[in-house]
Amino acid sequence: MQRRVFIALFGGSAAVGLLAARVQRGQVYGTGSAIAQSVPLLGYAANRNADQQRLDAFRRGLTELGYLDGQNLRINYREGVLDADYYHLMTEFVVAKVDVILAANVPAAVAAGKATGTIPIVMLSVNDPVGLGLVKSLEHPGTNVTGTTQYAPQLIDERLSILKSIIPNLDKIAMVLNGNNPNNAAQLERARWVARDLGMEVISLDLRKPEDVEPAFAQAASFGAKALINGVDSFINSRRFALAAEAEKYELPAIYTDVEYVEAGGSMSLGPGHLDGFYQAAKYVDKILHGADPAQLAIAGPTQFTLSIRRSKLANLGLRLPPEIIARVNEWID
Repeated sequence: MQRRVFIALFGGSAAVGLLAARVQRGQVYGTGSAIAQSVPLLGYAANRNADQQRLDAFRRGLTELGYLDGQNLRINYREGVLDADYYHLMTEFVVAKVDVILAANVPAAVAAGKATGTIPIVMLSVNDPVGLGLVKSLEHPGTNVTGTTQYAPQLIDERLSILKSIIPNLDKIAMVLNGNNPNNAAQLERARWVARDLGMEVISLDLRKPEDVEPAFAQAASFGAKALINGVDSFINSRRFALAAEAEKYELPAIYTDVEYVEAGGSMSLGPGHLDGFYQAAKYVDKILHGADPAQLAIAGPTQFTLSIRRSKLANLGLRLPPEIIARVNEWID
């Protein structure tokens, strides 16, 4: 009973904050419709092949704050496959007059930023929002966009160093990228800059649609690549099972940007804890529904970094980790 009372009171508080915000934006047109319109409507856009754990983490965050979908808020869920899909989804959200747009990846955030400059946009672990031009800075966004980011470019350096330490005579690396992603070019530039200092060369493999995966690995083989890395990108992530399968076919050791790739059959990953970014995004929704200005809400970066290793894949590739790398492993997967 206490839990139900808490939710009812909390939901009512959220509705009051939202109603005040709607009055400011001119979205309440009469007392007869005010009650119905006071229930927040959110629009959630993600990749069709995104790991379900991401959405679960966000929902858990909302629930702990007292929000229940279908009771004191409503969420319209939409999915995209190709980057271009998100522009249509954002048009849907704008027409529906959602109160908050939830962008669960880069193409969703970019499309949302182009679709509206007034509806608050909350990013869920989106990479490099400053580089994308979505915000002015992480500390002071200065736009209608805020939320969480997994931006950690220094991990590119560490991934290359790990590969160099475990692969004899490593001189050529392939990097899987999405040419449609505006911030992938900066990731490639950094990878090439770090690789030069390590005596390595990097070739880029451009994946923009599902059928690009197999030709990309053929290109890597022709180049003579001895290892594989990837750029942070939602479409690339959606192809994680295919990437793992092709890497195994070509016997390419790989260190990916997220443990999801290892769970899909990949050999290694070093990345931030993106689930925390999805969970923490719920707090931004709560603040905005209570009248906070997204332009003034600092963007939260990653605080957890995880090195995950699939033992069987390294054994099949005949690779061994040096003691200093073993000491850093956070998660072993068989």
